[in-house]
Formats: sequence, C-alpha cells, structure tokens
Amino acid sequence: MKVETKVGLLALVSIIMVMAFAYVMGFISPFSNTKELNVMFNFAGGIEEGSPVRVMGIKVGKVKSITFDPEYKMANGEEVKLRLTITVDKKAWTSVRKDSKFFINLAGVIGEKFLEISPGSSAAGEFAAGEYVRGEDPPRIDQLLSQGYGLAGKMIEILEKNEGSVTNTLKQMDALVTNFNRTLVLLDKTTKNPEISRLLNNSIRISDDLAYFTTNLRSKKAEDTYDLVHKLLFRLEPLDGPAIKQFLQKDGVRARIF
Repeated sequence: MKVETKVGLLALVSIIMVMAFAYVMGFISPFSNTKELNVMFNFAGGIEEGSPVRVMGIKVGKVKSITFDPEYKMANGEEVKLRLTITVDKKAWTSVRKDSKFFINLAGVIGEKFLEISPGSSAAGEFAAGEYVRGEDPPRIDQLLSQGYGLAGKMIEILEKNEGSVTNTLKQMDALVTNFNRTLVLLDKTTKNPEISRLLNNSIRISDDLAYFTTNLRSKKAEDTYDLVHKLLFRLEPLDGPAIKQFLQKDGVRARIF
C-alpha cells in the first residue's frame, strides 16, 4: 500500500472518530430527534450553555445557546434582552403547551442550574418549533441581600439616634409587665379569700333569683295577675274623693280602721 493511501485512510478514520465524538457529546446531531424553542429572559441567574432542560424533573433537552438580543420586544411590547435557545425531545414536546411556565432552577443547594418547564394544560395548543416564549426571571438574590443590608443599616442608625427613647420604652414595657404580674398574683390571692368567695357565691345566687323572678313574670299566671290588678284599678277609678271620705267617716268603719 502506498504511503499516500495510508495517509488518506488515517485522515478519513480521524475525521470519522472526531464526528463520532462530536455526536456523542451532542455537538452535532445529524439525526436529531429534538425541536428548538426560544425562551426570553432579562436575567439568566447563572445558567450556561449546555445546562439541562427538564420537564417534571426529567431531562428532555439542553440549553443550546445564549444570545443577547437588545432590540427584541415581546408581542405585548415588553423589552426582553436575553434569548435562550433550548432543545426539547420530541417525546416530551407534546407536554410543552402555550400556558407552560419556564423557570431557571437549581438542583439542590449547590447543584447545577437547569431550565425547568412546568407542563401546561391539554386544552392549550402546542408551540411551533422555533417559537418565542417569555420565561420567569429568577429572583435576584444579590439585590435582596443588598436591600437587606441597607434595611439593617437604617435600623441600626435609627436605634443609635434614638437610643435613649428605645431604652426608656423597654424599661416602661418591663415595668408594665411586672405590674401586670403583680396584679395577677393579687387577683389569685383575692379569689382564695373565704369572704370574697362567699360574696361571689351570694352574687351568683342573687343573679339566679332575679333570673327566676323575671322568668315567672313572663309566665301565664303573671299575665293573669296583671289583668286582674288592671281591672281592679279600672273599677276604683270612678270613685271620687267625697265618696271615699263619706265611706271612711261612717260609724263602725272608722272604729275598725283606727
């Protein structure tokens, strides 16, 4: 075999090995079984190219590329400047719907970042390959920490400026709690006094008697008595003063009365 033939065969084998390695590593996919989708963010939260894409916790693709697109606007006019082009296996593509949500998540506390897709409802339609969709921006932990430090600094500054007032307030609260505890102890001792207990029992009995009395006043017998008294007063109403005086001055009646 000629040297030129050997060199050609070696080059061909090298090319085949490089292509096989690229296919295994996912750099090329001549027989691709995936579809692409463009997810727009304004903050990527540290996700990188090659990060996995998961649906319901199952890896179904990867982040193919991350591109800055400062001129892009969503259909509602919102400016979104970061485009993540992702690939999704066709077997999971039917689970990605128009109402699906796209999040940048973290595997564990210090695990890798990945893009999570929450499946949508079956009533919503499927995406077309290469379509654009808005993702949910991850929280800015750095901003939260910065705002927390700022808030803590302001609180410390307020406490330093009003140290005397804060100290007096704490002292007054302590005195209030102490007096309240003393009041509770005094009430406890008072309830254990025999005379106080007897007074409370008598009050309860009087209350029960009043309740019994008012209940009887609402009975049928009480209503009949009230009607009888009313009739008696109605009959005495026509009597005038001279008639009553003459009745009292009669012999026998005065003696029996006085």
